[in-house]
Amino acid sequence: MPQGFNYIYNDYGKDPTRITSFLMTNSEAGAAGEAIKIVSGRVTKAGPTDAVAGFLIANVTAGTDQPTEFILAREGDWYDAPYTGTPAGGFVSGVNAVVLAADGLSINAATVTGGPVTVMEINTNKKTARVKVKNRQFS
Repeated sequence: MPQGFNYIYNDYGKDPTRITSFLMTNSEAGAAGEAIKIVSGRVTKAGPTDAVAGFLIANVTAGTDQPTEFILAREGDWYDAPYTGTPAGGFVSGVNAVVLAADGLSINAATVTGGPVTVMEINTNKKTARVKVKNRQFS
């Protein structure tokens, strides 16, 4: 199964915006493709219903003052993401409030209200969905 959010394209033809000026929260690790937010000037994992700042593009080991590199979640950006959980009846194309999974590397198909992600299409064979982040930290 694929792991993490994978940038696909932007509706306006823009290249992804890479950010390298933030440090990871001390003692926290991160994985490529993981949804993140910025808290107190540091990168940290985004929770299931948090506004998303972006997605890590490289693994980060736990430590002190670890540098990060992430793609900013912007208007018009599309991502492919794996989904986990038993899909709720409302987990269909057009659902607009799917939550992030606890690991931040997928969406939770069982919870389709209160989340930051909207779904365009679902690939049940690969257990992935084409998504946009509608609740962005820097919108």
